[in-house]
Amino acid sequence: MISVIVIGKDEGERLGACLDSVKDALGVLAHEVIYVDSGSKDDSLTVAANAGARCFLLSEPEPTAGLGRLTGAQEAQGEYLLFLDGDMRLCPGFCERAMMKMASSGADGVCGMREDIYLRANQIVGRRENYFGCTHERPCPEFGGALFLSAEALERCGGWSGDTVACEEAELHARLKDAGCTIVELPIPMILHTDAIRDNRGALAVFFSRRRLGEGQALRCAIAKGKGAAYLRHEREKFLFYALDWFGLALLLLLGLPGLLAFCFIQSAQLGCFLARRRPRAFVSAKLFFFAFPAGLFTYRVRSREYTAFPPC
Repeated sequence: MISVIVIGKDEGERLGACLDSVKDALGVLAHEVIYVDSGSKDDSLTVAANAGARCFLLSEPEPTAGLGRLTGAQEAQGEYLLFLDGDMRLCPGFCERAMMKMASSGADGVCGMREDIYLRANQIVGRRENYFGCTHERPCPEFGGALFLSAEALERCGGWSGDTVACEEAELHARLKDAGCTIVELPIPMILHTDAIRDNRGALAVFFSRRRLGEGQALRCAIAKGKGAAYLRHEREKFLFYALDWFGLALLLLLGLPGLLAFCFIQSAQLGCFLARRRPRAFVSAKLFFFAFPAGLFTYRVRSREYTAFPPC
């Protein structure tokens, strides 16, 4: 059986579309749907319950996506787990292909292609058809909130972490790899993700949002689970650039003009590396990471694991 675990908060019509897509895509396949809510002010819980989902409400006043997925996995009864966000729609045929691949190759999990649609005032203003750039079958280099995984593999690696505001997927991925689990990415459609553009955010909110703290908190979570070395090893590129930035800053402070030249060379080399892979935005994220990473380490805290069923028994 497949346990479909959907998390959300104030998703509105998108949640109904998500649950309808699950029903249409899975059809006669044995499955259950679990919806975990992070304190919606709208009728998300009622919408999910009316759609036949088992619903749960987190008690934590500042919940995280990882906490929702952790809760859903605890309640799941299937041997396969499909994790979705409430603003995603599942593509038909993906789960069948995923199970076939896992059966034939021994893989522990499968991801597919993600298409992003960007909305402004409910009008489509842009799209990205292949978010992770998957063009052929490969070991999954990264994944977002959508993941098809065996329950046994998730248990083997220690499950989702519920205590980081972002980057919980990367932290889980590192522990899956460290536990010997194999996640395969297939060039087949998996999800359609809708992303509402927020024009009312200022520059500070964009560049110094809570999500920026996620990398530091993810490392802190990994350390708490005794997997800090695994996270550093599997996310080594990010931390290599971080170490180079500190090295360049030290040269700048100690050597004056020669240090300034060395610092500029280091930054130029990093920029060239990101541009060569057509990832200019990732370069900006790497620079912001320099400031947000230590802040994330110190803002980490353990969230409450309590939740209640909806409607209450």
